[in-house]
Amino acid sequence: MSAISRTLRVVPKTSLKPGSKVLPPPLTKQNERAFKEPLLRIMARKQQEAGDIWPPNLRIEPHVTKTAIGKAPEEIRVQLKRLLKER
Repeated sequence: MSAISRTLRVVPKTSLKPGSKVLPPPLTKQNERAFKEPLLRIMARKQQEAGDIWPPNLRIEPHVTKTAIGKAPEEIRVQLKRLLKER
């Protein structure tokens, strides 16, 4: 902690030039995630743009959640997820 306090310096606003901008604090990880587009959506868009050129070994499978499967028993959920995957 003492190393950080030695490197930081508080500058009074009166010493800044008029018209100069003060940078906002950096985004937190949670704020960054809110602005980023999910990777699955990016890859699906690229697949559509590529059309027939898209390599067949790159499959994009949607994320299957519990709500998509419904209130199925836990033993059957695994089988349902396997059925939903592309082969």
